[in-house]
Amino acid sequence: MVPEGREPGIAYLALDLREHDREVLEFLSQDPSSQVAFQGLRRRLGIHPEQLSRALHRLAEDNLVEHTELGYRVTPRAMEVLSPGALRSDDPGVTILQTYLPANLDLRALVQALRGAWIGPLRWYGLSEFADGMRLAWALEDDSIRLETFIRPGQLVVTAKVSSPDRLDDATRLGHQLFQHIVREVSREPYSAISG
Repeated sequence: MVPEGREPGIAYLALDLREHDREVLEFLSQDPSSQVAFQGLRRRLGIHPEQLSRALHRLAEDNLVEHTELGYRVTPRAMEVLSPGALRSDDPGVTILQTYLPANLDLRALVQALRGAWIGPLRWYGLSEFADGMRLAWALEDDSIRLETFIRPGQLVVTAKVSSPDRLDDATRLGHQLFQHIVREVSREPYSAISG
C-alpha cells in the first residue's frame, strides 16, 4: 500500500511495489496525459499478460493507475508520489507526413473512428489528449516501430519512433499506410462547404 502525506521523492521510495508494478508506473508516468491499451503495455514492457494484469490491479487498488475506456493512465496521486527523477523525456521521433485537415472536420469523431483500430501490421497502442489536440499511437507487435499521429484543428502530423535507423524506410511505408486509412475516414465526413 502507498503511505499518505510524504514528500514526493520519499513516498516513491517507500511504495511497496513489485518489479512489474514499478515498470508499469514509470512507463505510464513518462507521459501522464496518455492512455495506453493493455496490449500496448504488454508489447512495450514485455510483461506476460497475467503478470501485467495483476500489476495493473495492484496499482489501481493503490489509486496509482486508472483504467478508462481508452486504456490505462497514471492518476494525479501517482504523479504526487513519483520523484522528478523517475520521469524521463521521450524522443519526439521523425516526422513522416504533415498535412492540413479541413477546418470543419469533427476531430472527436475522427479520433473515435481511429482509436482501437489495427491497421495492417500496426496494433493500437494508445491515446494522449492535450488542450490543443490529440496524439494517437500504433506500434508493430515487436515494438520496433511506433507511429504517432498528432491531430489538431487544421493539422495532421505522423511521426515515427524506430528501434534502429535501418527501420526508418519501413516506418515511412507504414506511415503512408496509416495516412491512407486516416484519409478514408476524413473523406467519409460530410462537408457542407463543398459544392459542385
